Amino acid sequence: MHTTFTPVKRMPFEATAAIIAACVSTVVVGGTLGFAVVMEKYTASHAPAVPPVAPIVATGPLVEQGHHLYLQNCAHCHAPDATGDEGPDLHGVKKNDARITSIIQNGIKGEMPKFGSKFKDGDVQALIAFIRSLKKQ
Repeated sequence: MHTTFTPVKRMPFEATAAIIAACVSTVVVGGTLGFAVVMEKYTASHAPAVPPVAPIVATGPLVEQGHHLYLQNCAHCHAPDATGDEGPDLHGVKKNDARITSIIQNGIKGEMPKFGSKFKDGDVQALIAFIRSLKKQ
């Protein structure tokens, strides 16, 4: 009985490097996302208490001002019609005004930037008035 030796073909260096890079990237991205979830839960449980804010009455001029601010600062993530894109749909938001104020001013880590240094209190009130004017579609 005669057996023949068949040499094993090796992968090219580029293919091996690409596979290793893909594996490392997967571990890094997975670790980062897992860490982000842990940090979000930690920061949510350790967030400062939000002081109560008087409910905002959605008047015409205040809603118009909020709509203008929204289009300039928020529409690129929440869509021009506020139906959501990268950010969530803002129609029928159930959060209270104090929580919305906190989100606008402090942002949401990894999801929404802080606008506290950009918007005055009146601007935030106008944005909330605009959000409150949106009807669930």
